[in-house]
Amino acid sequence: MSREFKSTFSDLLQDFLDYKRSAGYKYTSEVPLLIQFDDLCCSMNISVPVITKELMDIWCQKKPYESHRSSYQQRISCIRQFSMYLMASGYESYIPVNLEYIRQRKSPYSAYIFTHAEMEEIFMQSNRIYPNRRSTMHLVMPVLIRLLYCTGLRVMEALNLKLEHIDLVNGILRIEKAKFNKDRLTPVSDSMLDILKQYCAVMHPLYRPEEYLFIGITRERYSHHNVYLRFREVLVQAGIKHAGRGYGPRIHDIRHTHCCHVLQKATQEGADLSNMLPALSTYMGHESLAATSQYMKMTAEVYPDILSAVTKVCAYAIPEVQP
Repeated sequence: MSREFKSTFSDLLQDFLDYKRSAGYKYTSEVPLLIQFDDLCCSMNISVPVITKELMDIWCQKKPYESHRSSYQQRISCIRQFSMYLMASGYESYIPVNLEYIRQRKSPYSAYIFTHAEMEEIFMQSNRIYPNRRSTMHLVMPVLIRLLYCTGLRVMEALNLKLEHIDLVNGILRIEKAKFNKDRLTPVSDSMLDILKQYCAVMHPLYRPEEYLFIGITRERYSHHNVYLRFREVLVQAGIKHAGRGYGPRIHDIRHTHCCHVLQKATQEGADLSNMLPALSTYMGHESLAATSQYMKMTAEVYPDILSAVTKVCAYAIPEVQP
């Protein structure tokens, strides 16, 4: 960082920055925003480390140069995160809620959770993709689908994997520059590790660390679009109806399914979900526990028999709403 913070929040801003980076966030583009906030606090002669509604209202005023919604929202979100950090640290702090932004981000799509039987059928049909000398899809799809289900990776996280990111000795995947510009390490099961070893022996006999894991005959990485189209074919062969583009099921729903099946198994085994939730949140690369809590609601909807266990943990995050 080119300069130190100077306001009454200086130590807390630096602590917040260190905290975010220790959690795997790059937090480089946010530094100028934190400096802007620090300057605002100096100009307003803020003497105590409390973010009031008045201070936040001034910060949330849109600037003339902020023509793109994304730049404005990034500025607001950054200090909102800082305000939440202060609250968690025991300080008084006002947290703004931008209802317009929330409405704009709402999606009409509801996640599709595959049943265990449907996943078995998907695995089976991916194994039956007919070999073609002009394509490697018959080798790629069975491994990719299993990797998504076993790890809960986002599709592009898997497609962006290079050989240098994969530790075939210890069974660790290094996910770089994922959503929210976050890095993380993801372990894989012994069975998935064996599959990866067999796949690499066929597709990557000459180890080139810069090569992508999932490649075509030209040695180029497969695109999300190519994988999406082939996954739809697998769904048809598996007898799972697709409602059309934008309605799913999508290949990304395998990630949702992974999380729900993990929670289902944990509940059936009597695991303490309140202790498990933070670990699962980190493993999935979520920005907050609230995002992971949504999976608990989905799990309870799909598997009603575990509703009582889930409600005890996430009722605070998913309150009842009167019709």
